[in-house]
Amino acid sequence: MEPSLARYIWTHTKKQQLWILMIVVLSMIPYFMSFDLPKLIINGPIQGSGFEQPGATQPFMRLHYNLPFIGEVQFFSGFQLDRKATLFALSLVFLLLVVINGLFKLYINTYKGRLGERMLRRIRFDLVDRVLRFPPFYFKRVKSAEVATMVKDEVEPLGGFIGDAFVQPVLLGGQALTAMLFIVVQNFWLGMIAVVIVVIQ
Repeated sequence: MEPSLARYIWTHTKKQQLWILMIVVLSMIPYFMSFDLPKLIINGPIQGSGFEQPGATQPFMRLHYNLPFIGEVQFFSGFQLDRKATLFALSLVFLLLVVINGLFKLYINTYKGRLGERMLRRIRFDLVDRVLRFPPFYFKRVKSAEVATMVKDEVEPLGGFIGDAFVQPVLLGGQALTAMLFIVVQNFWLGMIAVVIVVIQ
């Protein structure tokens, strides 16, 4: 067996770890969007920014980008909605993002649990294989309950660690970096202060 547990996990679950890491990276997109949407809801339809005149409308789901040397390029003009309709539309989008983030967490945690159980089974098979290689006279000095406890109970706590070994640092680090990026985008100097505080801690 591998002398390093992390290397053992990576050797036998490389494809699964890469897949779940890709899912974690994808989950950062709706996670970032869920930060910005409450600001749009409060600054827009709730406080009335852009709806100062009676009957004023704002484009919803408008897709446009400012490209260098080209200028503004509009892919979709959006739907013109009044203040109340914009509030309902943005609230529904926020609810949708909450559901999507929850589904990502559910999938990631379920996949980690299944991965941990599969690796526990592999570790137990390897341990039993190693135990059976001992000479027969060795088993006369060792109780079968000791071997069973080692294979079953002492390995059990590794199941949670196996699922979290690579995913949890990337997930928590990605969420922290996403939050930092959001703060920097909103206010550069406030973001720099937050970065300095995190580095000091």
